[in-house]
Amino acid sequence: MSTNKTFSIVWTALLAIGLILGLFTAGRIVTGGLGIFNTDNTVFWGLPMAGYLFFGLTAAGLTLLSSLPTVFGQKHLYPVAKRAAILALATLLTGLMCKGLDLGPFSTLVNTLALVYSPNFTSPIWWMAILYMFYFAFVTFKFLAMHRGNWHDRGGVATAVGALMLSFFSYLSLSVVFGTVEARLGFMGFTMGIYFLVTALASGLAALLLASVAGAMLGRGATETEASIRSDLSKYLGVALGASLVVFLLRILRAYASDVDQMAGFKYMTGTLSFGVELWVGLCIPILLLLIPTVRTTLGGQFVVALMALVGMFAGRYEQLLSGNVQPMGVQAEYIHGFSQYSPSLSEWGVILLALSLTLTIYTLGVRYLRLEAMPD
Repeated sequence: MSTNKTFSIVWTALLAIGLILGLFTAGRIVTGGLGIFNTDNTVFWGLPMAGYLFFGLTAAGLTLLSSLPTVFGQKHLYPVAKRAAILALATLLTGLMCKGLDLGPFSTLVNTLALVYSPNFTSPIWWMAILYMFYFAFVTFKFLAMHRGNWHDRGGVATAVGALMLSFFSYLSLSVVFGTVEARLGFMGFTMGIYFLVTALASGLAALLLASVAGAMLGRGATETEASIRSDLSKYLGVALGASLVVFLLRILRAYASDVDQMAGFKYMTGTLSFGVELWVGLCIPILLLLIPTVRTTLGGQFVVALMALVGMFAGRYEQLLSGNVQPMGVQAEYIHGFSQYSPSLSEWGVILLALSLTLTIYTLGVRYLRLEAMPD
């Protein structure tokens, strides 16, 4: 039995196990509600919401990358554009799934449909829900257009432009949801919006680079053209991580330069493991490694850097949520002293396992059956 076939069998088995465990967890949440989560009245957003931010913002970065050849004429990225498109579709789907499971039982999910036919035009959350609905549709249509070879006809360009614009508007609505919560200054207001932007691009670049490297290691895309593209993606990732680090430091300076009590939650989080992983594993060490030419051009170096960046970005989404959650506010502060202690339950980790397994399954099926290396004629 060849090495590739053995790997395929093991990989398929791991994905199946992840999906089974994740679907079991989803079933418990939909039928039993949020009682199996460790969230409470203070920490109202936990790990599944962090998964929504991570996968959703990664999708935004991937949408931009997949649009570069069609919308902006960056033809040298043709070989990875379809790969970025299916990754955008997969991560957006799983991000929305995380948000759905974060709502709890099936009755709550059904009630959210009221958002569609009872609009509140002054509500950022209403705009976010509607925009993400259209965004998912356009990302799907865009991939179908690419798969049919209609990259540059009127419909293909329209779906590419539409998906790109909706990714920006969806990201902006998400930023407004966090940036306008005056009672939770730990979410960092406008600074969080900027951080979402630069880290969305970094996450998208890291995901695309990791997928490209994995393909090359398995004998797909092991051409000089793809090697050059991976080198370029590594450089772009270094720039995006550098911008993310700058905004990350601005968040720290803003928190410690302010004497507002609501910043205490963020200051508390600077001493936690997730903050350290975000800073060192996701930003500082990858940036330093990318300064080394051999790391930027070798498969092993690219794999390590991309994986570290994604792990750090996920830790960052978790830290960002808890920064605005762990500090009791208002009436809660009268009877809850100090900071709330939260650690995700096994069921919350099960949601992330399901999201990751589903993302990887969709991408694996795309690699096997959808000719992701295809380019326009």
